[in-house]
Amino acid sequence: MDKKKFLWVVFDFVQAGGQRYVYEITKALSKEEYEISFLKVTPMNSDKNWSNEYYYQPTLNLNCEVYFLEDFFPKSNRKSKKRTFWVRGLRFFFKKFGVDNLLKRDREINLQHRNKKIDQFISQFDLVNFSGVSVYNYVSNIEKINVRNAYIHILSFGFQHKNMYDGYNKTQYYNFITPVTPDAAKKDLKGFINYDLTYFPLCFETEPYDILTREGRDVFEIAIFTRLSSMKPLDPFFYAFKLLLEKGIKAKLNIYGSGDPDALGLLKQLDYMYIRSNVIFHGHVESIENTLKDTIPDLIWYQSANKEPGGYAAMEIAMSGIPQTFWDFMDIGESRPIEKTFPSFTNISSFVEFNYALILSPPKRKELGIMQREYVLKHYSIKDHIHILEDIFT
Repeated sequence: MDKKKFLWVVFDFVQAGGQRYVYEITKALSKEEYEISFLKVTPMNSDKNWSNEYYYQPTLNLNCEVYFLEDFFPKSNRKSKKRTFWVRGLRFFFKKFGVDNLLKRDREINLQHRNKKIDQFISQFDLVNFSGVSVYNYVSNIEKINVRNAYIHILSFGFQHKNMYDGYNKTQYYNFITPVTPDAAKKDLKGFINYDLTYFPLCFETEPYDILTREGRDVFEIAIFTRLSSMKPLDPFFYAFKLLLEKGIKAKLNIYGSGDPDALGLLKQLDYMYIRSNVIFHGHVESIENTLKDTIPDLIWYQSANKEPGGYAAMEIAMSGIPQTFWDFMDIGESRPIEKTFPSFTNISSFVEFNYALILSPPKRKELGIMQREYVLKHYSIKDHIHILEDIFT
């Protein structure tokens, strides 16, 4: 039987949740049934918030071919500092003598030629998957490449990007895949009239590990694993931490994640709240497991969306047995069984009181951490869920 030719269209391979999602699926899909390739629409290492493209080499190790959109541009059209200088210098001349229209026509012809080559490239694949709403929008509306019958994986949500669907034709048919429940996804898809929606959770290869407990600490340690960005607000956690300190808890808040806290105004915010000395930014860490083993936090705070842990870090942390509590950025009032195991809040007072009780009770923390580990092992193993995608790809 011939293998199905499968194409991922991605922005990059950095060590973030959406890229982890793509890698986990790629790793789990049967290599006997799928020949998997990638089209990367941005040049390597173009995102300066990351020091490297973490999943690039592991993806190559899975025998996946990686193609680059820039390779479809005619070499004469690729920008260089030298070319840009001369173009700017001659622009006045071109306009004055009517040459500018000829250049514009030449650019349009080159664009048509490039898009024809890309269409021919993409048409050889049986399955085309976009790793994010913005990736599809970029390819179809900015690069003007028409991709039909594509699967679009929704990896960000309305509370993060208010206008994330602005480039979409809401009367057109789309095939969406989402890691949040359909009810939550449909809230963001309001106005779309013709689409299919498949729920596929943020699952992965679940491997539990143990963290040695540290007894007799004078200072209670809370950790947050995130990416410093306006899309991932930390305000509720800062307010809760401030209130816990005012209750007399001696605590430290360790924040792990890429981004500049000063540029984002977080350090000023902490100054205004008089808690800066208790909050430490550690930057990005490549291994959550190693970080937990080295630092042994007592409690983890994390974001949730509709009571669902909002990223792979939460799932990976659950494998350690360290308890987590959540602030929900996308509560739609849907009652879900998961909330009994992953406590998720939208009320600061309730969040503080729950965490205060946990801080005072090591047995409660241990019990919650074990419950969360068992829940993830049961419900988030990719081996138990990959059939969902294989069924719709058939």
